Amino acid sequence: MSKKLKRSAVALVLAATMVFSSQGVLTAFAAGGDIETGAPVSSALERSLDKVETDVADESGNTDETETPEVEVCEECQGVNGNHAETCPHYVDPNTPPENPTDDENNNNQEQQECTCGAEEGQPHEEGCPLYEEPTVPECTCGAEEGQPHQEGCPLYEENTEETQEPSEEDVAAAKNVSDLIGALPEASTLDPETTDVEALAAQVKAAREAYDKLTDAQKALIEKAVLDKLVALEGALEGLEQVETIPGAVAQIDETTYETLDEAVEEAPEGSTITLLKDCELTKGFNKTLTFTGEYKITINKQLTSNGEGWMCFGLYDPSRVLTFDGVDVEWNSEVGTAPWLMLSLTGTMNVTNGAHVKFTVDSGSTGNRNAIYLNAGSSINVSNGSTFEIYGYGTAGKEGQGLQLDKTGTAGVNVTGKSTFLIDGTNRGYVNSPAIYVEDSTFTVQNCTANASNGGNFTATKGSTITYQNNAGHGLSAGDVTIEGSKFTADNNGYYGLYASSGFYVDSTSTVNVTHNSHGGDFAGLKLTSGVTDGLVEAGATVNITDNYCSGLSNNGVCEFEEGVNLTITGNDNDKGTSSHGGGIYNSGNAANLTLPSNAVIYNNHA
Repeated sequence: MSKKLKRSAVALVLAATMVFSSQGVLTAFAAGGDIETGAPVSSALERSLDKVETDVADESGNTDETETPEVEVCEECQGVNGNHAETCPHYVDPNTPPENPTDDENNNNQEQQECTCGAEEGQPHEEGCPLYEEPTVPECTCGAEEGQPHQEGCPLYEENTEETQEPSEEDVAAAKNVSDLIGALPEASTLDPETTDVEALAAQVKAAREAYDKLTDAQKALIEKAVLDKLVALEGALEGLEQVETIPGAVAQIDETTYETLDEAVEEAPEGSTITLLKDCELTKGFNKTLTFTGEYKITINKQLTSNGEGWMCFGLYDPSRVLTFDGVDVEWNSEVGTAPWLMLSLTGTMNVTNGAHVKFTVDSGSTGNRNAIYLNAGSSINVSNGSTFEIYGYGTAGKEGQGLQLDKTGTAGVNVTGKSTFLIDGTNRGYVNSPAIYVEDSTFTVQNCTANASNGGNFTATKGSTITYQNNAGHGLSAGDVTIEGSKFTADNNGYYGLYASSGFYVDSTSTVNVTHNSHGGDFAGLKLTSGVTDGLVEAGATVNITDNYCSGLSNNGVCEFEEGVNLTITGNDNDKGTSSHGGGIYNSGNAANLTLPSNAVIYNNHA
């Protein structure tokens, strides 16, 4: 190619006004607009620049024309070095950006764009920001099914973590060793302050704790919660034992002081103290102060207690504010063998039997001449609650005054049995006398096998699912003023005189059952007796009343009582074996004020007057 043609090619390139600055930065002034430093250059210009070589100046400033390459000419349109005609297949519009910019060009574009979401460097940009890039979700390349682990090399492959791995044999062995250490220790509930070697046990517990603390988190995770709970409970129990200075053979404790005898503890106890039993023990001395006994052990009283010169235990000393509480303990109070005073306990104030406590009095009138278990002074009360049991047993009481409860005639006293508790009087001469107020709620109340009357006077209320039984007593069963039965079952069976006697009020609600059977075998009485003092007696519809097989009148009424329509009333099999002076029969309704209303469906037959 001639030098003239070469110069023409150079001139053609210069016509595109392309120049290099002294720093080597490319600046272009083309028809499509400014292209700033660092921006992508159109492919047409790039190809032109690739094919054009300017004269190279030597160090002396001379131009070496001999090194200029020949100019290529397109055979289609005769265009030179990429300057194709628009009709040429090789023509490229200089204003069209490249279809596939290089990575460098992409980076240059991002450098020109500015962040609008304020993302810090290295953090992802929010959607809507010019620099936001939609995250790509890796796809499985190993063909693992859903829920199955992916193979190594797959984008979704995850190494097993410690939590998903099977525990190693080493971890299992370490956890078992600690579990066995703790398992060999005693339960906290079995520790006895007197017999426990606190120092030795504390060392064992400490060793178990240290062994547990040395385990790794993975090994600790293999220890069952119940095992660790046992260790924690023992640590707490030992802390309590270490704070108590026990005396060998101690049976009771007040605060942090222990006593070798219950008598000593009672004597030194301040008013209002709580005495905690540490083992079964005996009480031989009486006292007059507010005290609480607790501790799930047993107090035995095998002789008459003497207080203030009396020959029996005189609690409260006529102070109604005094409170004697048996909280969860057992008390067995026996009359002394041989000749003894007429009374075991004179109660002024309140006796509480609660939280599963069990209090038992035994009256042996045959050998000792005792007449009463408890004498209730005016205003006193016995409260049996929260699953507790109160019992009075009598032996050898036939023909003797061996009462279970006797009240002061000058005032009133009460017996309250609540919270699924049990009250029992069995075998005394009379069960209770002189009109106490009896209240039974969600509990069991029984008076049986008395050698005279089971009861005498007072008001009686049973409610909320209680079970009441007066049975096998030689005299009356329940003899009271007002009788109220609500949501309960009442049974008077095989009592010698009246089975149920109400002198001022009688009420049975719709959810209750009353059974009066086999009574009056000892005299001319009745199964159910309502006196003229009952002026508004009522048995609600839905109640069940069975008056059957009594040995005289079934129902003897002198008052006013309505058995509503819908009461399930049965009066059958009542017989008169008391001679011609007795009226007998199923119903004996007598007296000027007597007014008895019965339901139309009452079952009344086979009675003999």
